[in-house]
Amino acid sequence: MQIACTSCDKTYSLPDERLPQGKIVSFPCPSCKAKIKLDLRPDAKANDTNGARLVFKPLNEENESELTTDDIKKKIIKRINDLPPMPKVLLKARRVLDDPNSSFKDISTIIETDQAIAAKVLKVANSAYYGLSGMVSSIHQASVVLGYQTLEQVITMVSSASMLGKQLRGYGLNAGALWRHSLATALACKGIAEKRAPSIENDAFSVGLIHDAGKLALDPYVAKKRPEIERFLRDQSPSFLDAERHALGFDHTEIAHDLCMKWKLPENQVSAMRHHHDPSASDGNTLAHIVHLGNHVAYRAGFSGGPGFDSETMNPESLESLRLKPEFAEELAAEVVASVEEINAMLS
Repeated sequence: MQIACTSCDKTYSLPDERLPQGKIVSFPCPSCKAKIKLDLRPDAKANDTNGARLVFKPLNEENESELTTDDIKKKIIKRINDLPPMPKVLLKARRVLDDPNSSFKDISTIIETDQAIAAKVLKVANSAYYGLSGMVSSIHQASVVLGYQTLEQVITMVSSASMLGKQLRGYGLNAGALWRHSLATALACKGIAEKRAPSIENDAFSVGLIHDAGKLALDPYVAKKRPEIERFLRDQSPSFLDAERHALGFDHTEIAHDLCMKWKLPENQVSAMRHHHDPSASDGNTLAHIVHLGNHVAYRAGFSGGPGFDSETMNPESLESLRLKPEFAEELAAEVVASVEEINAMLS
């Protein structure tokens, strides 16, 4: 069995024959000393593990050729048991934030259950970016000063930074590259929503941040198919999205859709994840158009989503539906550059 500590993300291989099957075991992470708990009872679910997540492992080469496209997709989703873009503290925090009867004390209690996230929330809240340098000394104070909407964005950021910072060899992204692209997209989506759809600003920020979650799931497969993908990019199309479909039978937006369904996200967010490369197919979903434009603003700001993705053009329907001119993207890109570097420095 392969597991990864959810605190430091270090990966360990545990021989199945040495694990006491049918019992609950716990041990300190050799790297960060955080407690890892494994529930090895037969009826236990993957989500019942505390402090660890199972590591995604590609299909065996000998079996892969016998599987249909749908079979492969199902195995990808099934083998990712706790993808960090939606950690438990974030899910709990959102439930509290969505409750009109909740208090600042309620949300503070949730955040403080995860010391790593709490520390980063305080660090970000005290940054010059939010204009509160050195003024915030507690999570409760941060909640009051920032307000629910900004607080949710901060929690989403700090909860996602570690996992999105990983290297994706299949997509040609060095460590930190996907995180910067995702953060740039989220900030651009926030800027667009503030101007044209303020009621869904938080949705726009959140979906912008995890819009490429499908790449995390597909990376081992893409890496395995890399020679075939490179031939396709060279001989048939410069679009990596087309190359994914050619080599795998589906693309990262389809996997993102399935992951969002598993996370039980709202339908408008699921649709935006699925159609952020082709918002015209979203049946008029404003959020899909916002994420599509935010993605392109990130490209223009210099934060690539990987080789072969920057060649796509902006959908004119998105500009029209949001009543924006093309030059707005250039202006927003300039703002995004400075913001990404400042926030990234705080969280690194």
